[in-house]
Amino acid sequence: MNRNFEIVDGIYLVQESHELDLHNNFDFKDLDYSVEERSLVLHWQRSNGGWVSFDTPKALTIEFRGVSEFRFMPRDSEAPFTEDDCINSFGYWVDEDWAEGVIMVEPEQKAEPQWLTAIGFMFGAILAVQAESADANVLA
Repeated sequence: MNRNFEIVDGIYLVQESHELDLHNNFDFKDLDYSVEERSLVLHWQRSNGGWVSFDTPKALTIEFRGVSEFRFMPRDSEAPFTEDDCINSFGYWVDEDWAEGVIMVEPEQKAEPQWLTAIGFMFGAILAVQAESADANVLA
């Protein structure tokens, strides 16, 4: 997949001059999925936590285009809803017995083309997508 950003250590979105901590400094808000347009847009907003710097961008979107597969695996229904907006890891979903949950790749390792880009949330929900491209847009 072609994309204009990198994910480092499973939580940092790195793009040009930005290194955004999606786990600690941003809250996941919602997604827009269009079958007709074959697109998926994910929306984050800067967290209100006192630890978040005021120069942290206000919002972030990631738009996947040319979507050929989209999956949403459910959250733990027994867990409270308090951290559903917090990602646990941003990596890949692999349909193999050896893989358990969202996996990350090492900096020198390349993801296999059949792996889906995946985001795991704190209480177990997983979003996985296969697309031609992904573009992050940082909103100052």
